[in-house]
Amino acid sequence: MAIDVDADEAKLLAEIGFLGIGRGLTGPAQMVFTALAALRPDQEAAPIGLALTALAQGAPDRAAALLRAAPQTEAVLAFRVLALARLGDLALARELRDELAASGADTALKAIADTALDGN
Repeated sequence: MAIDVDADEAKLLAEIGFLGIGRGLTGPAQMVFTALAALRPDQEAAPIGLALTALAQGAPDRAAALLRAAPQTEAVLAFRVLALARLGDLALARELRDELAASGADTALKAIADTALDGN
C-alpha cells in the first residue's frame, strides 16, 4: 500500500523536521526527512533537512554529499555552500556562492551563502 502525501502534508512534515533540528532533536528530524525523501523524492526539503541534520551532528562531509546528489536548486546551492564552508572546501563554496548570486537567487538564500563564508 502506497502512502500519498499532498503538498500541504509534505510541507507540514518538513516544518516538523526543521523544528526538530532547531531543538536539537536530530534523530527524530532525520527520521522525518528520510520518510519525506521516500514520499516526495522530487522535493528539495528532504535533502536540505537531511544535510542540516548531518551538520547538527557534526558531519559536514555527509551534508555536502547529500546536497551534491540533490537536484541543484537555488536553495540546495545555498545550503551546499554552508556545508562546504563547514567542511573547509572554501574554493568550491565561493564558486557556488558566486553562481548563486549570478542566478538572481532570493535574498535570503544569498544571505545563507554569504554568511557561511563570512570571515573566510
